[in-house]
Amino acid sequence: MPSHILSSREGRVATIMIDRAGEGNRLSNAMAMDLIAALDSFEDCPVLVLRASGDDFCLGRDMQPPAPGSNVTAIDVLRDDAAPMLQLYEAFRRRKNPVIGMVNGKAWGIGMVLAAVCDLTLAASGSSFRLRELERGIPPCIAMAPLLDLIPTKALAYLVLSAEEMDAQTALMFGLVSTVAPQGELDARLASLVERLLSFPPAAVAAVKQYLATAPRHSAVGAESYGASLLANVLASR
Repeated sequence: MPSHILSSREGRVATIMIDRAGEGNRLSNAMAMDLIAALDSFEDCPVLVLRASGDDFCLGRDMQPPAPGSNVTAIDVLRDDAAPMLQLYEAFRRRKNPVIGMVNGKAWGIGMVLAAVCDLTLAASGSSFRLRELERGIPPCIAMAPLLDLIPTKALAYLVLSAEEMDAQTALMFGLVSTVAPQGELDARLASLVERLLSFPPAAVAAVKQYLATAPRHSAVGAESYGASLLANVLASR
């Protein structure tokens, strides 16, 4: 069965493509495992780009919730629903080098989460973000977890409890995306960013990613000490 996760590498830049446009790039559990494998396969690549084919980034997961009255247990849900996503989150966290997300069109459900877990996320101006799981009776607690450090609590609550769409400019204001580009200029913006990233020493870039992933959970003093330690290690290794 062909994979819907395509990957390639050109020099110091790797690209992972979600390639299931006919189904809105909905992510199945098998695709999640293929995405994890692709992320791990480019461990040594200084820059990795995550994008999708077609008109939309990702419309969510390819999974139906258990029907009321079914014999599905909580253990079944943890194994089949939660575990693949938790493994995917961990794959993004363990990468030492930046992942750039390229969002065009709708990034809904897990699509919105994928945009959030990238280190940098570029969005086309016509993109939209949405968590509509409550419409299917699903509390999107797993999807909300990576958003807690990005979106203010009241805003996240409204996004989830209203199931409304959020446009790209609002996503930028909340910190879900890094920048918004006019339609048709996303690739040019990516090329410029990649060129700039590759001009910096890889160890320094990796230290920035490590710091941003860890320091916000430290006290002010702890964040300062951690930053000093990373700085010292990078400069001493030059």
